[in-house]
Amino acid sequence: MHTMRTVALILLAGVLVGLLVLVALVMWFGLAFGIGVGAAIAAGIVGVYVVALGPRQRRWGATDEEVRRRLPGDDALRANAPSTTRAITISTSPENVFPWLLQIGFGRGGWYSYDWIDNDGKRSVEQIDPALQRLAVGDRIEMLPGVGPVVREIVPDRHIVSGGDRDSWCLLVEPMRDGRTRLISRWRQDWPKDLATKVWICIVDPGAFLMEQRMLRNMRDLAERSARPTGLGRRSVPGEWAEACGSLRRRTSETTDAAKRS
Repeated sequence: MHTMRTVALILLAGVLVGLLVLVALVMWFGLAFGIGVGAAIAAGIVGVYVVALGPRQRRWGATDEEVRRRLPGDDALRANAPSTTRAITISTSPENVFPWLLQIGFGRGGWYSYDWIDNDGKRSVEQIDPALQRLAVGDRIEMLPGVGPVVREIVPDRHIVSGGDRDSWCLLVEPMRDGRTRLISRWRQDWPKDLATKVWICIVDPGAFLMEQRMLRNMRDLAERSARPTGLGRRSVPGEWAEACGSLRRRTSETTDAAKRS
């Protein structure tokens, strides 16, 4: 399918670029020294990612409290299983965000990320579709046909928990005091601690970050756009909109009273 071919081409391109760099180093420095320099560069890149970039991207957008706290679905795995927590603030209420979460998945609304990779190259659905709101416990949120986490729990306008035998995924919408919403995504994995797992994580971890941060950003933009009152020229939260309406009513009343007095 399109997604698998695209991912394979991306990985192949990465391998080819690495080989070209290695060939250039060998031609410049000689065989032994060139291979040594290439190995040192590769080790340096991996080291920087493992020590600095990896830990930061695994908590992209999340506060310290959000990273530490327990979320629905955490009990499905051992307490110290590795986890990734990412979050974003959305300028509308949870009730306007949650319907977009119900539509996620291959063959459904899409993944709201880079569509040229995901959802078989098809554009993600950009409106709320009632036919896509029927997600239920036991349904699979497909990444590829037959592959993806199975829904374990749905609390409307609150969270969706899904996963498999060794992983879990929680999508949580949480109201803020100012009427906005925090959308929090947590992945937890309890995979075997062997070399194959470590190699696999090194390959997919950067890509998973790029795809999920794009998904969260798109979810934010779509939820805000669909909830924005007609004619409002900027982003607004419900509290601001109510205050603006109240101010308008007061000014209208004052103008009417003044006209009557005159």
